[in-house]
Amino acid sequence: MIGQHPDLAGLPELKLFCCGTIGELEASLPRYWMERGVTHRSPGLVRALAEIEFGSQTLECLSEARAWLRERQDWSGADVLDVLLTRLHPRPAVEKSPDNILDDTGLKRMDAAYPKARYLHLTRHPVTTQRSVQEHRSRTVPAHPLDGEPMSGIGSWYDIHRRILHFAAGLPADRYLRVRAESILNDTKSQLYAISGWLGIRVDDNAIESMRHPEASPFACPGPAGSGVTGGNDPAFLHDPIPHRVEVPCRLEPPEGWVADSSIWKMVADLANRLGYFDQSSRA
Repeated sequence: MIGQHPDLAGLPELKLFCCGTIGELEASLPRYWMERGVTHRSPGLVRALAEIEFGSQTLECLSEARAWLRERQDWSGADVLDVLLTRLHPRPAVEKSPDNILDDTGLKRMDAAYPKARYLHLTRHPVTTQRSVQEHRSRTVPAHPLDGEPMSGIGSWYDIHRRILHFAAGLPADRYLRVRAESILNDTKSQLYAISGWLGIRVDDNAIESMRHPEASPFACPGPAGSGVTGGNDPAFLHDPIPHRVEVPCRLEPPEGWVADSSIWKMVADLANRLGYFDQSSRA
């Protein structure tokens, strides 16, 4: 949504900081996905290069983008992103890649490469996050479901948000903003006004209205069938990129199937409280 502002350039998930070099990124593609026709660890990167560097996302341009990357195996993620930023100038780029924050190293690479970057910390309720992770795994790796054991999704939620908060503690207020995803979807206009004001970009009605239509992005649909790079964004978004209102659980309690010690859930609940999620029944 933010990337659809007329003065910004929205990018798909590039995953440029989860590995040290482009060669390492390409080599990290699991065999599981290779056997299912996926040809690159970061389909969003290939699609962005095809669109921005070679003019479109046709099979020919996607092939040229893959060849371009193969010739730059020793480049860092920042080297590649600099090329894209140069092409997009003067519009600043908006990019989100969950893979970049799976460990401290990715955050350190981003911070070192772009010391003036701004970070929008997007949160989501832990229980709905776990449910989404479980549904995603059921679709993509049905042989390894999480039915009855939500610890993986909850654990990832806790680890990632704790890491981001630790990183953000060293950032000035004009470079960090935290917002609940549910608030953006349920109170879109006012939230987008606030985010645009923080970014220092224009907040006229036409600009805000453009932001309400992420489906207009060239990366808001799957890539060409048979290309091996059909992804590049959250699969649910690619399936249905039009924003919808969402329900926020009124209770902050362990999801169905929780088997871990109650003290672990207390850690999760405490962090959720810090991020603005509360048990409404206990506050009534």
